Amino acid sequence: MTDLVIIHSRDPDFYMLMSHILAVAGFRVLLAEDFDAVAASDVPSVVAVLVDTSDVIDDVTRFCNALKACPATAQLPLLALISARHEHSYLGLLKAGIDEGFVRPVSPERILAYLRALLGTAKGATMPSTPTRPVLRFGDLELDEQTRLVRCKSGCAQLSPIEFQLLKRLLEAPGRVLSRADLIETAWPSNRHVNARTVDVHIANLRRTLAQATGRTIIRTIRSNGYLADVTDDD
Repeated sequence: MTDLVIIHSRDPDFYMLMSHILAVAGFRVLLAEDFDAVAASDVPSVVAVLVDTSDVIDDVTRFCNALKACPATAQLPLLALISARHEHSYLGLLKAGIDEGFVRPVSPERILAYLRALLGTAKGATMPSTPTRPVLRFGDLELDEQTRLVRCKSGCAQLSPIEFQLLKRLLEAPGRVLSRADLIETAWPSNRHVNARTVDVHIANLRRTLAQATGRTIIRTIRSNGYLADVTDDD
């Protein structure tokens, strides 16, 4: 079944251009002017929601907040295409739940590469039926690399691609302090400018998600140095 990309935009020219690019690449496309349109869609087949910030930024933020507040749509990856005049709003969009953002103009191939990465496929390849390393185990935590699910005896949570890479890197070095530079190198492309504050926002979101699923603190802040993972079961 063809995978669905939802576009949130009130700019018809932007929608027509992006829908054409995505359709040529093999994606189905749906225009969603509000949250209700997303909720009524075929949510399990949605690869990502692509948000156009050329609209009123407050409206975009409300749309993102609504998606993340609804259990049925909370785990849908959010990709924001940020107009130059809204670049200062990037941190606010991160707090509203976006998983990645590109400042326009941006090459369509970068957007397609991001979507293909979400599918776990290279360009023109099909997804392997059995991943090489489907499940990683750290203490009582299990990380499923195909679904980006984190499981433990008290619950589970699905992470965004960036959150998953951050957690995986921290868990691979338990008790070791990793700097923000280490984490940027792990979770973001080398040609993507990311500052320390962006890392902090993603870590805060990740820590909150893990706390809800596990009932304990997995990621600890080491003041002025970075972060470390503690997989000790407190029970």
